[in-house]
Amino acid sequence: MNNVVQLVVWEVWAFSFALMSVLLVHALTGKLNLSALLMKKEGDRSFSPERVQLLLATVVVATQYLAQVRKDPSHLPEVSQNWLLLLGGSHALYLGRRFYLHKTDKPR
Repeated sequence: MNNVVQLVVWEVWAFSFALMSVLLVHALTGKLNLSALLMKKEGDRSFSPERVQLLLATVVVATQYLAQVRKDPSHLPEVSQNWLLLLGGSHALYLGRRFYLHKTDKPR
């Protein structure tokens, strides 16, 4: 059974590395358009701090979760309430700002 678990772990790592390699190559060659990733969708298309905090919160929570999986790959770990609150709060902040901007853009 230990060999099967080890094989699955290696396959997941190989797939993750291949996926990240493809994304990196596409980002570097321009096939993956990242120019507006951190820009506002509306108005002057300027820098969007809400998008930055959403991206950072997502990356931090995903990295923490993957670190837990790496420690014990035999099962999926539970996500702590603090990490869920961080991610949920980050999404609420982003969506709240989008909702506010959507409501204020409409002519009355």
